Amino acid sequence: MLKAFRKLAVPTLVIWAGIACANSVLWKIDEQGRKVFYNNPPKVKSNVTQSGEVLLGYSSRVDEYSELIRTISQRHGVDPELVKAVIQVESNYNDRAVSHKGACGLMQLMPATAARYGVESIFEPAQNIEGGVRYLRDLLELFNSDVRLTVAAYNAGENRVQQVNGIPDFLETQNYVRKVMALYSGDMKYKPYGGTGRIRNVTYFKYVDSKGVTHYSASPIAYPNATKVSFSYSW
Repeated sequence: MLKAFRKLAVPTLVIWAGIACANSVLWKIDEQGRKVFYNNPPKVKSNVTQSGEVLLGYSSRVDEYSELIRTISQRHGVDPELVKAVIQVESNYNDRAVSHKGACGLMQLMPATAARYGVESIFEPAQNIEGGVRYLRDLLELFNSDVRLTVAAYNAGENRVQQVNGIPDFLETQNYVRKVMALYSGDMKYKPYGGTGRIRNVTYFKYVDSKGVTHYSASPIAYPNATKVSFSYSW
């Protein structure tokens, strides 16, 4: 299955921050020193119980897409309830969501994944769900219907899951799987991952030119007012 995936030619798609996505647009500097725009920031923990579990729930918009999800999921042999849970964790049912990694729409498809499954309008709900469900179907087949590994691969990529033969030890992925499985099972609560996760160190350089324009680079810049910025984050 993976070999077949790798052989597909994937055209490059450009996602512009100016697309009518959400109420606020954020940005960050990626590892290549480029400014990346997004409007779907990581979810903040809320509704924590005394035992440390986080209570979950569905967006009020879930009913808008339930029939569409059911139709597409049944067409490809995927449980609609699993798709509903994935969409909730991915985008909170915001069909114009763009993540800081460039994933788009209800099922947060990366442009390369959208191209792989023939999605031409990445923000169009039916096409987005179609691409996401087909990807889930292929992952379920790849991981012998193991839902937990399938969900982990949807978040972290099938290669990483295969490399460790399990759920990668990333804070984001570990908690992602817990959230999706809690919603899918109907338990509606999860215990946040207590491991250390992995720390990524990011460094970039910036300077302001004579016209007042700020420039960013992943490599050192020979410019009088260039400054080095470093930070770390868990992933």
